[in-house]
Amino acid sequence: MKMFLTVVLSLLGTVLVNYSLYMQKRELNSLPRLELKGMLRTLKAFVSNVSWLEAQGLMFLGTFIHSLALIFGPLSVIAPIHTSGVVLLEVLAIVKLGERAGLLDWIGIGSTFLGLIFLGISLAGTVGSESAHNTFFTGFFIVLLYATAGACFVNAFLKKGARESVLIAIGTGVLLGLNDILEKLFWPDAANRLWNDGFGRVFLSPYLWMIIAIAIVTLFMNQVALQRGKAIVVIPVVNSLANLIPILVGLMAFGEPFPSSTGMIFLRLLSIVLIVGGAVVLSLKKEGDAAQAAVIATDS
Repeated sequence: MKMFLTVVLSLLGTVLVNYSLYMQKRELNSLPRLELKGMLRTLKAFVSNVSWLEAQGLMFLGTFIHSLALIFGPLSVIAPIHTSGVVLLEVLAIVKLGERAGLLDWIGIGSTFLGLIFLGISLAGTVGSESAHNTFFTGFFIVLLYATAGACFVNAFLKKGARESVLIAIGTGVLLGLNDILEKLFWPDAANRLWNDGFGRVFLSPYLWMIIAIAIVTLFMNQVALQRGKAIVVIPVVNSLANLIPILVGLMAFGEPFPSSTGMIFLRLLSIVLIVGGAVVLSLKKEGDAAQAAVIATDS
């Protein structure tokens, strides 16, 4: 029953999140470019766009449902389910937004999807249950992920170039993956504070404020990446990293079970190589070499 609830919540959350991303991309094509110059005027245009605000509402709801799933199931199970929703986004981007995928795009996307399929199969061969998280490893990964995301954003904005959107997407995906880890840590911390100290102490949890800060940063960065790049390139990069990171940290820091057989272990490792490899291939796509050329379909 617990695992069934985890799967249902994960599926519902990912459908809402990815449909929200489609709505955002659709509206971003007609909204002013997000830059520091004229920021107030740009923000006014965003908050006055009803469809964009509706997309943010769907994103919040989907993210909250996904967060609830983390209460009941392990990161390494929820992440692949959450990633599967990118299929919906890819179909909508091609059919509704008129985006065209080149050979390099399809290789990267195909590698990512194949890796996710292998990952799902390998989960079926997993036995055992997760243990309490390792404080040292968890802290190490949190610092490492913050540093990685920061390096991506600095390179994207200072050096600027054909791969700017992909670097921003990588940084955003890393932060989203980190947020899953922080949410996993927040729920037991919140329950402990609520039980022992009362409701007010929940708001003093450091995990809560890190989650909120990352949510604000990724909201902005996601819009920037989608404005500067194609959804069929940006979204797979973001989704791959956002879901691969919780899987790895879940296995190494949270003591989540690994496959028991040699074949399943090989499949798990192969899936990781394919997912990371897909993100790398997509990052090689120089979006500046071609015009955006998106034909916006009328939303009926």
